[in-house]
Amino acid sequence: MAAAAVGLFADAGVAESVAEALRANAIPAHGIRILTAPANGTSGRDAFITKLSRDLHSIGAVDSEVGAYLAGVQRGQALVFATGTLAQADAATAVMNEYGPIEVEEFAGAVASSSGKGVNEAAARVGEMDTQNISLKEDRMQAKTEGARLFSW
Repeated sequence: MAAAAVGLFADAGVAESVAEALRANAIPAHGIRILTAPANGTSGRDAFITKLSRDLHSIGAVDSEVGAYLAGVQRGQALVFATGTLAQADAATAVMNEYGPIEVEEFAGAVASSSGKGVNEAAARVGEMDTQNISLKEDRMQAKTEGARLFSW
């Protein structure tokens, strides 16, 4: 069973510190990714947003989470992924939580409850953000622990 820990952090500097801590805690380097918004033009950003949205959905993130992650990245925050076995991803979640990841539920609620003012266009394209009616696919598991999340599939 594959699994991934995902955390949203204030900026790339914090994300790099998290990645170093993950490597120091025996999380395989090849399973660690840091994602920030690309600096290139609109077409590059659109492609990035589309791919990241697909990747997040493929590991079991629901629309509200995907929207929150996309909006955060577009605002200059950084996503850290640590992919591996369930045990490795669980350990990675604990490490990430030591670095103060952003609470996605709070962030998703802020994005969803805004009336369009200041909502990132990318997050709005992801789909309706309904934090009240989240249903998970039967073959996937999701666990929330503090700020980082554990997904398995």
